[in-house]
Order: sequence, then structure tokens, then C-alpha cells
Amino acid sequence: MKFDIATLVLRLVVGGIFSAQGYRKLLGDFDAPFGRGGLTAMITAKGLPNPALLALLTAITELACGVLVLTGTLTLVAVVPPTAIMALAVTQFKWKAGFYGGWDWPFSVLGGCVAILLLGPGGYSVDALLDINIGF
Repeated sequence: MKFDIATLVLRLVVGGIFSAQGYRKLLGDFDAPFGRGGLTAMITAKGLPNPALLALLTAITELACGVLVLTGTLTLVAVVPPTAIMALAVTQFKWKAGFYGGWDWPFSVLGGCVAILLLGPGGYSVDALLDINIGF
């Protein structure tokens, strides 16, 4: 029971973060530093192609996968894209800023994603309710 509660809390935190960030990028304050406009600017600065499209796809992925992780639906598939997004955030966008105010926050969220990958969705999830067993 403690394991199921712990995995629920972990999923609620990680899924909630991604849902909120995706929502903000899609429908919220577009020009905020971490809104879609800010993300587009960061991608442009890296010289990647189609920055507006990449920012939009990132926002959609964060929102959709965040909701799936939050509810524990197809959890081990749904947490893979956010894991990749956070790994890229740490290594490509935040690393040079140093730990404090740089890669500390995305690294923490990355750790949560990896923990979900290792632990699975837990008993309080749609996956458990529907007996969906997807594992790596």
C-alpha cells in the first residue's frame, strides 16, 4: 500500500508539472520566458530547424503525456517523451548555466521521470484498474 501511495504521489507531481507546463505553452502566457514563445527563442538560439514547430510539438507532448502520467494511463510509454525532454533540457539548454538556477530543476524532474520508468505506475492508476502491463 505504501508503494502504491508513493508511486501515486510521484505520478501526480511529475504528471502535474508536465501538464501545467504543456498547458502554459499551448494556451497560457505565450511570451513568458518558459511559454511557447520563450521556448521557440531558446530553440532558435540553438540553431535547430523549425523552432516554432518544435516548440508546438513539445507543448503538445508535455500536455498529453503529462495527463497520461498523472492518471497512470499507459504510464511506461507516456513517461518516455517527458524523460527525453528533460534530458535535452539539462544537456542542451541548462548545463552551461550551472547547477543553481540552471540544470537543478530539470534534473530533479528528470529523476522523477526515471523513477516512474523504474517503478511503474503503481496500484492507484488506470493501468492497474484496466490490467495494462507495459514494461521494459
